[in-house]
Amino acid sequence: MHVSLAEALEVRGGSLQEEEIWAVLNQSAESLQELFRKVSLTDPAALGFIISPWSLLLLPSGSVSFTDENIPNQDLRAFTAPEVLQNQSLTSLSDVEKIHIYSLGMTLYWGADHEVPQSQPIKLGDHLNSILLGMCEDVIYARVSVRTVLDACSAHIRNSNCAPSFSYVKQLVKLVLGNLPGTDQLSRNSEQKPDRSQAIRDRLRGKGLPTVLQYIFIVLHFDFCKLCILQRKVFMVSF
Repeated sequence: MHVSLAEALEVRGGSLQEEEIWAVLNQSAESLQELFRKVSLTDPAALGFIISPWSLLLLPSGSVSFTDENIPNQDLRAFTAPEVLQNQSLTSLSDVEKIHIYSLGMTLYWGADHEVPQSQPIKLGDHLNSILLGMCEDVIYARVSVRTVLDACSAHIRNSNCAPSFSYVKQLVKLVLGNLPGTDQLSRNSEQKPDRSQAIRDRLRGKGLPTVLQYIFIVLHFDFCKLCILQRKVFMVSF
């Protein structure tokens, strides 16, 4: 049995805390690393998923997996790498890795931003914010790798008093599995509420279909939002 990140945060009614983001990031990166050890470009079905709040699955064991099955009719463009929206050809597993890194970064920003009012800053430490921004770089070659993410997570674990990553994931799973009678209502609520990918797109990337002129707007707007995130961080630190 598993739950999606979206389900866990819908039950909570709030965002991921910083240590939870580090934990999901670490467990997700480990899962991606293991996946890329087993598959190749000749097996596109194993690599064809898009990481999103609905496809990132939290397991009772504390690990993370990904799926493209049973995902609601969500607009996933906010979590889709720019090169995919532009239909660029992929020439290596490294390219595919960077696509998933982008989607994971946007998914975790969504988790950090979930139910946070516009007037409040997204509460992320400098180190974590820097890693997530590096994951969400628009240019594929400027994007960080899975190895870089894992190294950053290891450094964070060494330099903090946090619990093991799997324990945070287990607690997120318990948010849902501990409220099993409400899972049917959760599904109904998700149909009634506005698409959360719309909110994260507005706050981090902007709107638009992947046409040339509209895509230029997306890129410029996302760069502006990155600057706003940094400004919000400076404001939070100063106060």
